[in-house]
Amino acid sequence: MSKQAVNSNSKINSGPTGRGYIGTMAAMSSYDDESYLDFIEGLRMFALRSMNPSSARALKEEINAGKIKSENPSIAETRAVADPIPVIGIRNRMLHSTQGLNWGRIVDSYDQNREALEQELTDAEKDGPGTLRWDPNFEYPSYFTAIPYHRQPGSYHADPLGGHIYHYGTKVFHGGSNDKDESKIERIGMLPEPKDGVMNKFLDIACAIGSGTVAAKLRWPKAEVYGIELAGPLVRYAHMRATRLNSEVHFSQQLAEKLDFADNTFDLIYMSTLLHEMPLDEGREAVREAHRVLRPGGILVINDMVQATVPLNIWSDYDRYFDHRFNNEPYAYNYVHSDLDSFLNKQFASVENLVQGKTSTWTCTK
Repeated sequence: MSKQAVNSNSKINSGPTGRGYIGTMAAMSSYDDESYLDFIEGLRMFALRSMNPSSARALKEEINAGKIKSENPSIAETRAVADPIPVIGIRNRMLHSTQGLNWGRIVDSYDQNREALEQELTDAEKDGPGTLRWDPNFEYPSYFTAIPYHRQPGSYHADPLGGHIYHYGTKVFHGGSNDKDESKIERIGMLPEPKDGVMNKFLDIACAIGSGTVAAKLRWPKAEVYGIELAGPLVRYAHMRATRLNSEVHFSQQLAEKLDFADNTFDLIYMSTLLHEMPLDEGREAVREAHRVLRPGGILVINDMVQATVPLNIWSDYDRYFDHRFNNEPYAYNYVHSDLDSFLNKQFASVENLVQGKTSTWTCTK
């Protein structure tokens, strides 16, 4: 499948900011804003690609020197050694600061065209070829509203432009490698099909802005493709974006732990980076719901943070805690210590887990 296919038959024009689009997202209001964010993107990449390895080596030297004696230290024990190490402190500050600077500039830039951007969302609600179901008075669970995820201003639910802000924020997160959905198209292209070859209905749980959902429609053009998302601004943006790309995807605002689909509906379900964003009990219920709406022989694919190892990878544990504590990932640290594999094996007929770097992909067959 061509990575450029996402742009075919699109309705892209000059866009609500008057400066067109970068890939599939509305451009910033000025070149100055884009240049500034390009710098932030590069600084973040430097922190991840250069400072991270240096920090991991520095902590390992302290471990080898006997500063941490346990193979499975508590996070408090690890922090007592790691936090004072200069290179780690610099790395932590760079990651924390770039996140805040990134969000601040994106919000300020889109604010200059807020009226046009919000109008575009409204105008697209009844457009096709896909559909949108959402409720402006949706009652969000308290776990979702308690904190702005990833420090995004307004979080995902409170700002009508949350989808726009999220989308450009992911540009910085991906280092520009997903401007035309390249990463999502590649990942969706790797999903397995059920062994019987039947692929009529696909569900993307926690679809965010719908990049993966649209990619699924590209891969399976004859299938019915659905995406559900809790945050109203994100699901509205997902639909608007899909209409602009002429993609027939059906989006709806739903709780992952309380789906409104019938039992045994879907052939393939994709759940990407959701479980670490939920308390453990709600996350387990989301998996049970996915199992319920998956038909026998169907497949659920979960892509999320890798689980903690035994003995502990001390640097990885520290890095994950940093995200949890300083990047507003309130449930992530408990999630990585939750033994997800055991839970999945109790729910599904077969489970395979492929670990790649910081992420795991579980392929679960009903």
